[in-house]
Formats: sequence, C-alpha cells, structure tokens
Amino acid sequence: MTTTTTTASHPASQGESPLVGLRAHDVMTSDVATVLTTTTVGEALELMRTLNIRHLPVLGDGRFVGLVDDRMVAFSLLSTGGPDGVLEQPVSTAMTHYVPHVAPGDPLDRVAHVLRTSRCDAVVVVDAQARLLGIITMVDVVTAVALGSATQQSVPRRAGGPPGSVGAVADMPVAMAGARS
Repeated sequence: MTTTTTTASHPASQGESPLVGLRAHDVMTSDVATVLTTTTVGEALELMRTLNIRHLPVLGDGRFVGLVDDRMVAFSLLSTGGPDGVLEQPVSTAMTHYVPHVAPGDPLDRVAHVLRTSRCDAVVVVDAQARLLGIITMVDVVTAVALGSATQQSVPRRAGGPPGSVGAVADMPVAMAGARS
C-alpha cells in the first residue's frame, strides 16, 4: 500500500515560489537583543549563550553599526591563542561593519537572494535612518519556505528572549530594539 501526501495548498506545489507574498517584516525577529560598541566581547558571548542566539547587532549612538556573532568571537579567540585580553576588549574589535541589510517591506525572495549572494547567515532589517527594526537569519527563511506563504499560515517568530530579559543578564550595556511602526 502506497501513501501519497498532497500539498495542493502549498504554493510550491503549484509552481509558485513558497516565498511569494512574504515580506521581511513577516519573518523578522523584532525583539532583538543588541549590544553597544562598548560592550565587552565576554559580555556579548555570555549574552549569546544565555539567550541561545548566534548574532548580536551592535548599536552606536542609537543606530545600527555592525554585527558580532559566535564565529567572529571564536575567530578572535583562536587568532590570539586564547581568552587572555580578548574577552575584555570592546565588541567593536570583533564585530563586522559589513552586514547585509533589507527594508521591512522587501519581498522575502530578495532577502533570500541577499543571504545567498552575501554568504552571510543573517541580515538586519533597518529603516531609512539606519535604526534597527529586526533581524532575519537563514533559519527564518528556511522556516518560511517550509511553511509556505503568509496567506496560507503565519510564520512563527522566534524571540531573542522575552522582552526585558536582557537587562537581567548582569549589568551589561545591552538594549532591546523593537519594531517601530
């Protein structure tokens, strides 16, 4: 006996991209844990561990200025031979200034294209004044593709942690950036 599963409601089964109809704001995480340029590498690493996240946008003067992730921290630690001194350095020494960005209304197929061509596994969503609105990771795009279009079902959003939880992690210079309408 053969069992066949049909996916007639999934856009991909109709020859249409599963990204059709989705926009960056549909899949972005808007309650983003962030750090300041003065946050230490050790504090950023601890925050990533505590919140079980890999990417931390970096803010300077209230604007998005870069991104630090677990790979950048690992590279910093490995290139110097260990944690001596690295963990006390400001995160600005380990972050990248080049981070692909998109607007909240950009179609998700553009977001996927930016992720693919930039070889980054996250993009930030910013407004025209470079204010951080959210972040989209490769996992978010894969989840959206797996679930189909927004008109079929909503895409679950992951959280960097419950609002206000970041301030409870020691007294790190950390901020929560939320979506602005």
